[in-house]
Amino acid sequence: MTSSIIIVGGGIVGASFAYHAHLNDIKKISVITETLPGDNQQATTNTWGWVNGYANNDEEYASFRLASLNYWPKLIENINNISSTSKGAFFWDLNETDILQTIDQHQNWGHSVSIKQEFELEKILPNLFNKPKNAGYGKNDLAVEATEISKKLFEKSNVNFLKKKVTKLIFEKNKVKGVQTGDEKIYADEVILATGLGTPEILESININFIMRSSLGLLAYTNPLPPLLNHPITGIDFHVRQDSQGRLVIGGRFDDDATKENDLAASAKMLVNEMVSRINFDGEVTLDHYTVGKRPLPIDGRPKIGRLKNSVGEIIKGVYIAVMHSGVTNAPMAGKLGIEEIISGKQDKMLTSFAPHIISDRE
Repeated sequence: MTSSIIIVGGGIVGASFAYHAHLNDIKKISVITETLPGDNQQATTNTWGWVNGYANNDEEYASFRLASLNYWPKLIENINNISSTSKGAFFWDLNETDILQTIDQHQNWGHSVSIKQEFELEKILPNLFNKPKNAGYGKNDLAVEATEISKKLFEKSNVNFLKKKVTKLIFEKNKVKGVQTGDEKIYADEVILATGLGTPEILESININFIMRSSLGLLAYTNPLPPLLNHPITGIDFHVRQDSQGRLVIGGRFDDDATKENDLAASAKMLVNEMVSRINFDGEVTLDHYTVGKRPLPIDGRPKIGRLKNSVGEIIKGVYIAVMHSGVTNAPMAGKLGIEEIISGKQDKMLTSFAPHIISDRE
């Protein structure tokens, strides 16, 4: 029986695990994290906030993302005073052949995605210049403010926050029994690692070599503006949405790596200036601030959710990991199915290929 858990990590993935643990009557939920929701070192703080179901040429992952996308509205409905910022999103960051192929592939997998032609875009995106001939449109895609939702999920979960660094796992006889933070040892029935790029360091303490990579994401935020864009847009060399405060949140080529930028402040100003040239607005648009976040990427790009195995192939008890990009899309279903597996001991078939000891050759 699981009566106490430790969640290491204070982002949206950890928040989902906390919330679903609370729903399943786990009474003692401790969250140990160096970064609280909203801290600028947290991946969740620096996310663009687009929830979608796309995973080209990977039906298993696309199905998992779609399940999470479909679960998001129910999750939001159960949180007081919160909502998605918008519904529906456009993409045209591919050539026309690839856009059509992506749409056809995901339609065959049950996604609500379609083509919107230029004359339709004129009506839906009247304030955007230079619209493409064809764009993909995800009818149920969402934009969310991930930090605010993380805070709300933690609040509803009655967690005990400890703002500390976990230095190692307490490990005896192939079982994790808790964590160590400096000189303090904290015990629980289960330790959940929702630790993003911090995961390899923690797992080294039990001789697990967990390999990750990362890329740097730059987002520029403008001053609050009147409603200009009702949907997230991913174009050829930019992505933009308008957040709940009216600010345009602007990035460059989607999932581009900003480590090559010599001057991030200048690059952020350039993103704003380029966006100004794309929108029909006569008022003042300025750079309010920018964020730079490291994306936590498992080595094959797919989520790693589940139990670990030791060097002889035995399941390590007492520890569960949930590491992924994008956490904003995947967190609801990862937390729901992950907690159900921890309690019941049975793994949902949707998680089978995302077990952390299974490394796919997919890119």
